[in-house]
Amino acid sequence: MLGKRLPAFDRLPAYVRKVKNAAGDPVYYWELPAWARPVKDEKTGEVTPAMRHGKAMLLTSEKLGSDIAEMRRKADVLNKALADWRAGAEGATMVPGSVEWLFQWYRKQTRFTSKKAKTRADYGKLMDMLAARETKKGAPPFGKRKAGDVDAAAADRLYEKLAADTGPRQASYAMQVCRLVWSWAARHHRVTGVKENPFMGMGLKSTAAKGNRATTRAEYNLYRAKAVELGFQSMATAAALCFEGCQRVSDAFGYVDPDEPDRASIVWEGYQPGAEITLVQSKTGNPVTLPLFEEVPSEEGGVEHVALYPELEEELARSRAAAKAITGPIVVEERNGQRYAERRMSSVHRRICEAAGLPKDMTFTGFRHGGITEIGDSGEDDVRPVSGHKTLAVTRIYNKANAEKARRIAATRRKHIAQIGALDEAREK
Repeated sequence: MLGKRLPAFDRLPAYVRKVKNAAGDPVYYWELPAWARPVKDEKTGEVTPAMRHGKAMLLTSEKLGSDIAEMRRKADVLNKALADWRAGAEGATMVPGSVEWLFQWYRKQTRFTSKKAKTRADYGKLMDMLAARETKKGAPPFGKRKAGDVDAAAADRLYEKLAADTGPRQASYAMQVCRLVWSWAARHHRVTGVKENPFMGMGLKSTAAKGNRATTRAEYNLYRAKAVELGFQSMATAAALCFEGCQRVSDAFGYVDPDEPDRASIVWEGYQPGAEITLVQSKTGNPVTLPLFEEVPSEEGGVEHVALYPELEEELARSRAAAKAITGPIVVEERNGQRYAERRMSSVHRRICEAAGLPKDMTFTGFRHGGITEIGDSGEDDVRPVSGHKTLAVTRIYNKANAEKARRIAATRRKHIAQIGALDEAREK
């Protein structure tokens, strides 16, 4: 009869829809409501998660299967998590001593608040993910368990499930965070109820099995050209600072850090075209000044100035011509004139690589590795005058870094580049 409502049990849970598969059987899906979905920037392709009360939405739309009872159980769990996130229920429904309570307690400890903003954000996302995770079918989420009852066997099972779903690297990182939380909780067992750390001794590696690959000069040149073509001159300049100047990515971009709003970056005031550029080493505190020319005897009997970093100066010149101001950070976004956020840089970098047909494993850190590798291949052992490292490996002899040695390194490197270029031309003939 028109207007008659279905019995409560027959109505689908909120945000669940039913579709039919190829065989005509019903399949259920839980979908994030529009207000909780991530937003994609149509121009850049960058995806930003929805936020409530300072927390990002970590849930995603997912398939619930065909079994009605299982569909309802999963939907209830997802809708409860969605409601808590929307209401900002941070601790209101948490049982003291539970895993989710422990995570919130740790967030208030100096051990957590003293970490850098990015580290806090990464740890927070992992803790939220772990708290909402089902450990086994039909069981409450991991966050509802009593933290003091989590034993080594439970830790191992959690890792195995995470590794299967997210990959071993992400799973290892999550276990590392748990190890830190439980270790600190055990020191305060009268408050937390945690006396042992079940995440110790798991024998897991939290680093990638394969390090950053050194970018070749050919890849570097292709990247710069494509970045300029796509309108990202800033990325080409940053790549040159990392490859030619062997700078760390964070120093080239001078990322905005909420904890250090006045953090130094490589600025126009430190650049004298054709003469020198002063680079910032935020990690070591070592300023590095690179001479940009070398004096050599000319054929006419005088002295000739030879550019040592023509590619770097080429990008700097283009950036300077496009800059609205010739003071402040050199690398800024074209769209707003502000320093890059790390996530935005990563998104643009991937876009350039894909457009240029460059390898998927080509990281921005690879530019620095490529530059240092190139110096080593040219015959120079001590790269500190350029890279800003504090020490050599213990088996190497200490050699004071200075501008003259930096000039010699650059000259040797230019000769090596010319030799490689000549060899490539000979091979093509």
